[in-house]
Amino acid sequence: MRVSSRVLSRLIGVLLAVVLGLAALSMIFSEWGEVVVIRPLGVESPSETRVWIVELPGGAYLRGGHGPGWAESAVMAGRASLRRDGVWQDYRIFDVPGARARDRVNAAMAAKYGFSDRFIGWTRDVETTRPLRLEPIP
Repeated sequence: MRVSSRVLSRLIGVLLAVVLGLAALSMIFSEWGEVVVIRPLGVESPSETRVWIVELPGGAYLRGGHGPGWAESAVMAGRASLRRDGVWQDYRIFDVPGARARDRVNAAMAAKYGFSDRFIGWTRDVETTRPLRLEPIP
């Protein structure tokens, strides 16, 4: 069976539209709910990243990825500045290893952010995230 170049072009166009649509939806859903801005401190070129935050016994928690990026920079620096409700506050930041901690943070994110968290889970693997605990610096 031979596929004409016209059909192939349309198929590629549809696939591209689907991929771009999913990327756009991911960006939209990631901004629903409370979003804070985090900036690692003590690094040469700190970048600001928008992330979700949850409150659990023991403090506020974020969910970050492994490898190079904002989470690794913040953990290596040991502290970060966070803008929440328009106010900047400095925090110590701790990597909390283990599946139990990750599951607690993921459950809290799911409860707080609802469908947005579920959608993000379809596009990113939240089961490999690292929970990060924040402790305010007075």
